[in-house]
Amino acid sequence: MILRGAPRRLAVAAAALAALGACGPPGAPPPRVEAPPPASASASAAPAPPAAGGAVAARVLPRRAARGWLRVEGAHLVDETGGVFAGRGANLHDTRSCDACSFEPPRVDEVLRRADALVDDWGADFVRLLLEAYPPDPKKRRVHHASAADDDAYLADVVRIVRHLQSKAGTYVLLSVWHDPSLGPTGLPTAGTTRLWQRLAAALRDDPGVLFGLVNEPRGALSGADDADVWERMNALVAAIRAVEGEGKRHVVVVQATREWGRWLDYYLEHPITAGGGRDVAYETHVYNARKSFDAILTRPARALPVIVGEVGPVAKDGLMSLDDAAALLDLASDLHVPWLAYTFHFRCPPNLLVEPPAPPGKVNVGCGAGIPLEPTAWGRMVRDRIGRR
Repeated sequence: MILRGAPRRLAVAAAALAALGACGPPGAPPPRVEAPPPASASASAAPAPPAAGGAVAARVLPRRAARGWLRVEGAHLVDETGGVFAGRGANLHDTRSCDACSFEPPRVDEVLRRADALVDDWGADFVRLLLEAYPPDPKKRRVHHASAADDDAYLADVVRIVRHLQSKAGTYVLLSVWHDPSLGPTGLPTAGTTRLWQRLAAALRDDPGVLFGLVNEPRGALSGADDADVWERMNALVAAIRAVEGEGKRHVVVVQATREWGRWLDYYLEHPITAGGGRDVAYETHVYNARKSFDAILTRPARALPVIVGEVGPVAKDGLMSLDDAAALLDLASDLHVPWLAYTFHFRCPPNLLVEPPAPPGKVNVGCGAGIPLEPTAWGRMVRDRIGRR
C-alpha cells in the first residue's frame, strides 16, 4: 500500500513510502491487434472508451474455461482440473474508490465498468477487490462509509461486484479487507474483523471464484518481535472462517506477511497456519522494494509456500522499487508461477495504472471519475503487456 486517501497518507509517510514521483515511461508497447469480445463476457459489460490520442486499443484476450474451486497443493494454487493457477491482474477499488467516491451515492456500475475493462480489455484473470470502510464521520461528509459488517446495502454491492467478476470464465477474485475501522493500529485483525469475515464468508459461502484476503498490511516490528502475535491473530481468523464454511467447500484463505507493511513471509516458513488443518491457506506479500530484496521477499518463500503478490508497483523514493524493478518482479513472479496483482486500477491512488484526466473548469480534480477514459499510465501499459504474455 502506498498513498491512499487522506486517512492513510500519514501512516504511509511514517513508513517512508509516502512520496511518489511520476513513473518514467520505458517506451511505448508494440501495437496491439484488436479482437471481438469473448463470448463469456458479461452481457452488462460497458464498451471500452476510445483510446486517447489515437492510441491503438488494448486487444481483448480470449477467456479461459471456467476452472471451479481453487485449492492449495504444495507450494501452488491449483484449480479443479489440477492445473496451477498463476493469475495475473490488478487491484480494483470498491464503491468507495480510495475515498474518491464516498462523498456521493455508491456507483456500482462504475466499479463494474472498470472491472470489465481490466478483465475483458486488459485480459486479467485475477482481481484483488479492495473493501474500504471508515468510522462515522462527525461532519457527515461521506455519504457511505460503514463496514460490510454493519451496512447491508454495502454488503449487497460487494457481493454483486464479486459475482460479476467471477461470472467471467476463468476469473478469480481476492476479496481483501483493505481499510476498515475494525483493524488495529498496526493493521491487525480484532474481534470486529472476525465479525466482518463471518458475515462475508456466509454471504459468499457457495461462490467458487473468490479467495478471502484477511487484512491488508500488518506492520509488525521489523525485528520480528510481533510475528507470533500476528500469526495467532491470523490463525484465529482462519478458524472463524472455517467454522462458517462448515463441512462444505473451502475457499482459499489468504494471510498476510507479518511485518514492514506486509512484506516478509519468513515466519510462516517455520510456522505455517494450522487452523482447519492448515488446508487451503495461501500467503500474501506486498512488494515495493528494489530487486536486491526479491530473493528474500519472494523467491525463497515461494519455494515452500503458496504465495500471492497482492500489491506491486513503482515507488520513486529512497531506492525503493523503480519501474524497471517492477517489471522484473512481475517477470520473476510469472517464472515462479506465483499469482500477482499490480497496484492499482485507479487514477488517484498511487502507484496508478490509469491516467487522471484534467479537472473540469472550476474543479480541483475529476472527483469520483465516473465515466472517465481508462487510459493506462506507463506503469499501466507495462502491466497490460505482461498480462498478455501467456
